[in-house]
Amino acid sequence: MSETLESLRGEALVPDSPAAAALLIQPLLAKVAGTGTYPVSLTMDYGVSMKIGAPVRLEGWIVRMTRTLVFTQARIRTETGQLAVEGSAVFRRDGAETNANQPSR
Repeated sequence: MSETLESLRGEALVPDSPAAAALLIQPLLAKVAGTGTYPVSLTMDYGVSMKIGAPVRLEGWIVRMTRTLVFTQARIRTETGQLAVEGSAVFRRDGAETNANQPSR
């Protein structure tokens, strides 16, 4: 069974990358989802712009869990508290089989 965190908060600097939001949110949500989970989907909605090198606050949490999936959500806020990005991701738990993993008959 995978080990998960209920929520996680932290601070970071905005990286110099066209995918800065994804570089911040995906690892955060993966850590919240726990060991032995693998990303299935990632969705992000954007608010105010983030400046490269600016400090931001990150928070992520588990929305719900099933036997095979972990549903997570995260927010990135600017130093002044404005919402820059809100994201959600679904992670498959290790050992959860999919139709793709089933032998064909």
